[in-house]
Amino acid sequence: MAAGPIQIEVAPLTAEGFAPFGTVVLHSGTARRHYVPRAFERTDEAGQPTLWVSQVAAAVTLPLIVRHLERHPFSAQTFLPLRGVEHLAVVCHSDAEGRPDLGTLRAFLVPQDHGVTYGRDVWHHGFTALDQPAEYAVVMSLTGRNDDDVFLDLDRPVEIRSPAPAVVGASYVQP
Repeated sequence: MAAGPIQIEVAPLTAEGFAPFGTVVLHSGTARRHYVPRAFERTDEAGQPTLWVSQVAAAVTLPLIVRHLERHPFSAQTFLPLRGVEHLAVVCHSDAEGRPDLGTLRAFLVPQDHGVTYGRDVWHHGFTALDQPAEYAVVMSLTGRNDDDVFLDLDRPVEIRSPAPAVVGASYVQP
């Protein structure tokens, strides 16, 4: 008999909590500019900075079953929301064989006015909008060899559960 899905609960996004996986991109506030310093972190092989708009046509509701993860071995990948939609950032580190280490898997509730930069080679689920479709500007550097993305089917699915009521609608907590 196959084991059921691994279950994790969504946590609020904090810079400190997300730091092992990348950086939080803060859009709110009164500053005229919000710099994204890690957006172009890359190896020398990934010499083609690229910007595109990604549409998430179907939003999800929780619980969400995650069956696949991806990583980008040569470049960080930044998602900047183009309209106000809460979304999930589901991330984990690699194990000794380079596969997802599900023991480090985390799910973060990203507020509608925030984006994230996934660090280079961090496993993550495809960007997931909650409650309504969304659009994101995506920044990444490419090698030009069609080896910039690694996709993997998980041996065991992961169920992302709804956050505790205090987390829903929680604002970003700055360090």
